[in-house]
Amino acid sequence: MRLTSAMASWKSALTVAKLMTAVVVVEGIAMTGLAYALVTSDRTIVMMAPDGGRHDSVNRDAASRGYVEAWAFYLAQMLGNVTPENVGFIKARISPLLCPDIYGDAMAMLSNQVVTITRDRVALSFEPHGVLVEDATGKVFVDGQATDHPVMGTEERTERSFEFVIRISDYRVQVCGLQSYEGPPRTLQLLAQGKERDAQAKSGNGGGRP
Repeated sequence: MRLTSAMASWKSALTVAKLMTAVVVVEGIAMTGLAYALVTSDRTIVMMAPDGGRHDSVNRDAASRGYVEAWAFYLAQMLGNVTPENVGFIKARISPLLCPDIYGDAMAMLSNQVVTITRDRVALSFEPHGVLVEDATGKVFVDGQATDHPVMGTEERTERSFEFVIRISDYRVQVCGLQSYEGPPRTLQLLAQGKERDAQAKSGNGGGRP
């Protein structure tokens, strides 16, 4: 009887051990799957916009409209308000944000601006009037009034627009398009109107014949 009872207890112990092993294996697989899901999932985090006025949602490769607008506004103010004293600082601040595709051209443009401002001792100021996001192109426009403040001479005021392509890569802001020019934002609508006027002018001039 004792031998029979011992064998039954041994078999029960083996069964419990196999069951516990299976449970541990299942738990290990579940933990591995959970860890993988956490690492690869596209989480939404809340970040403060550059203006410090509100919090916006940012994903791994996208952000809310307000967050992009706030960054465009911040960049336009930084690039539009330049003095001989702060131009080097501005160049250092914006360079880490530039996409590789435009880094060379953008830094060359900023370097030329450094030379001009330092040589002529001219201060630039910019008063933004509006921010526009063009969904069809992904461009963000900031328009306003720019003023040149020379050491000698009269101030010059012009309408100026900053044009950005702002993307989110691994939750970080990247500037992948950067232009600044006189006049209103060059939206698709404005460009189409310009082409239409050119076509009408050519038509009125006999198709461009002298």
